Amino acid sequence: MTNPARRALIVVDVQNDFCPGGTLAVPRGDEVVAPLNTLIAQFLDRGEPVFKSRDWHPPQTKHFQKYGGTWPVHCVQNTKGAEFHGALIDDERIKIVSKGLGDEDCYSAFDGTDLAQQLKELGIEEVWVGGLATDYCVKSTVLDALKQGLKVKAVEDAMRAVNISPTDGDEAIAEMRQAGAELVLSSGAAAVAQKA
Repeated sequence: MTNPARRALIVVDVQNDFCPGGTLAVPRGDEVVAPLNTLIAQFLDRGEPVFKSRDWHPPQTKHFQKYGGTWPVHCVQNTKGAEFHGALIDDERIKIVSKGLGDEDCYSAFDGTDLAQQLKELGIEEVWVGGLATDYCVKSTVLDALKQGLKVKAVEDAMRAVNISPTDGDEAIAEMRQAGAELVLSSGAAAVAQKA
């Protein structure tokens, strides 16, 4: 199938530990699953690439509070908490990008991964980004994609914020927009495809 607009979807860190009940749960984090599933299905139906990023931490890393870092233990490799949310579409065509394999924080799906290279090899010009959390990994991924020279659509209804400070999510959205990302809704993807 042809892909005239050369788009890809990046689903950021929709893992059990970031969803309600997880060790680092994002408030209402599971609400991103339905809009992301809509997008995943549409992108796969059109033969457009879909990437899922995941935190994939070793049991001991300076990323965790108990070893000098910021965050509680989360998304440890091969644990239930590191698995993708059970309701998120799983498909063999989806490529998985693992980050945070060492002591670095690695918020962005581009940090320490070959995502940029994969997108380049596929001739991707535009990425749609959603997932968890708005004010950390989604924002970092969006900003890094822009630095790669990609057009970026940040899917506003498919992200939720940690909001350590109550305005963190809103500020992250403003920062993404100011950097050049377009804020869109998941329902807009089908209309964009028809125009392409």
